[in-house]
Amino acid sequence: MASTTLPIKDMLRGLRSGMTAGRVAIAPIGKDLPGPMRDMVDGIDKLAQQLELATSKLAHSLLDNGPAWHSDTSWTLARLVERADGDTIFAQLAYGALGAAHRRFSERAVLISETLAAQSFAQARRATRGDPLDMPAELLMQMLSHGVVRPVPFETEEPADAARLACAAFVLWLGAERSPGEADNDVLDLCCDAAPFVLRQADSAPGNRFALRTALADCVRLI
Repeated sequence: MASTTLPIKDMLRGLRSGMTAGRVAIAPIGKDLPGPMRDMVDGIDKLAQQLELATSKLAHSLLDNGPAWHSDTSWTLARLVERADGDTIFAQLAYGALGAAHRRFSERAVLISETLAAQSFAQARRATRGDPLDMPAELLMQMLSHGVVRPVPFETEEPADAARLACAAFVLWLGAERSPGEADNDVLDLCCDAAPFVLRQADSAPGNRFALRTALADCVRLI
């Protein structure tokens, strides 16, 4: 069962992103306003800064104390499936590695929902209990269906390609066996290079989980 703190963490991150975007939006306007109105805008800005700091501290205090993304632990999908808390660890990995993968494909800021990541993992694990080899393909489809990667508040929806590529790269990264001490970023770069091939194969046979499964497995072997 996923940690009950995940929805709260998502909410706090969304709130912080919204306040930051709002402050950026009013900054150019405030300096051109008459004195009293400019003072009011400055006051709102200072209040937003205080709220942003408070939500940041609260979000960090809610980080799970259980196993997480440690530099000396090479989490793989196979290991996560075997753990009762695999969905929570997967969500924490998604927040770090999936966000890093997205930055390889787009400069736009996005939110990574740990809640939806955990739900995607849990549903994929249930759906593939009879055939674990289907887990990577099912997991990728669940992540895309749930919209784990989403725009920050006040941002317009961007083309889905960057999110789809990042999710594919993240699933590949979890499928790759990594040696202790091996740089995760180096492996993630290789997975990002392979992600377009995975999606091309999937797009050539929409809804065909076997085609997606084969493409993911072929790329993992090469990585």
